[in-house]
Amino acid sequence: MDRVTNQLIDLAIADGGTGNAEVVRTLEKHLASLLDAPYALCVSSGTAALVCALHAVGVQPGDRVAVSALGPSMTGLAVATVGAEPVFVDCRPGSFALDADSLNAAAKAGPLAAVIPVPMWGYWDEDPQVLADLRQRGIPVIVDAAQAPLLRLGPQTLAESADVICLSLHGRKPLKAGEGGACLTRNPKLAERVLAVRNFGQQTKFTGTRLDPTGPFGGQFGSNFKINALGAAWALAQSTDVGALRSRFATLRKTAQAAFEATGIDWQEAPQAGGVLEHGGYGLVAVCAAAGDAAFMAHQLADSGIEVDTLRYSYAPMHHSPYFAVHRTSTLAASDLAARAVACRLEAFPSPLPFGG
Repeated sequence: MDRVTNQLIDLAIADGGTGNAEVVRTLEKHLASLLDAPYALCVSSGTAALVCALHAVGVQPGDRVAVSALGPSMTGLAVATVGAEPVFVDCRPGSFALDADSLNAAAKAGPLAAVIPVPMWGYWDEDPQVLADLRQRGIPVIVDAAQAPLLRLGPQTLAESADVICLSLHGRKPLKAGEGGACLTRNPKLAERVLAVRNFGQQTKFTGTRLDPTGPFGGQFGSNFKINALGAAWALAQSTDVGALRSRFATLRKTAQAAFEATGIDWQEAPQAGGVLEHGGYGLVAVCAAAGDAAFMAHQLADSGIEVDTLRYSYAPMHHSPYFAVHRTSTLAASDLAARAVACRLEAFPSPLPFGG
């Protein structure tokens, strides 16, 4: 551990190690700056971030929430945690983006309380007009950006395209707290609700630069979703030099591309929207012409010692998971892309550069 990390951990310990420690608030400022959102609130995990966001936008038990079928089970489980029903939306052919026709069909089948796009492995290919239309119709957009903390869009930022952005600070993500997450928003009312859910229902007070919990516990619905300050200190040490972080992942990306090429299988990288200024940072996805090619590439990489996410997690549309199988959903484009995709997180590849160097 380097000197900065040790100093921040010492400060966190001296401050009690809780989610109200000053290192947590400093990390929130860094995250807010990184994603150009005025409000960032750290929570205990990426799943907790989704739960807080769903409560904040008003999702109630029994509501229907549209979720990208290509997202991980954790996204759908967060919806189930608040008592809502996940509605699985197909992707555009060959893309991780939501398909507009599938989304419209879901809306026609019953009211949607929210929509959750998921930029898997950091790939953002959403149609900004589709998201804008949803919000104009009063349907909140929550982006599960667990795998896209470095994502930058232009001319409209990600924070301007969504009501809430949810991050994961899990130890396998680019920014790590061990376990942790964050909700980011430009809407002060949503920020207040997230903080209340995180802090046992406390009301909030704006102190000029941030929201602080105040008043009695149980003022409204809430629980304890606060991040541990020691993990926050670790994440803060990483976020103090985002340039070094970006440089490291750019190097890992080149290493990953070379490894994919070395398999001899023809592939194309998963598409991104024209407005993407910077990839989300988590992984590399090769889309092969056929499922057999993808299987051959994945096993070649695995045999060379590379951890392949699509093998490790038996990647398939979310409704293939045993818990969600009762929904009997068909998402043909998502099934096709999952079969032809080979994905690895960038940190599965060795780099000649030390972390942050």
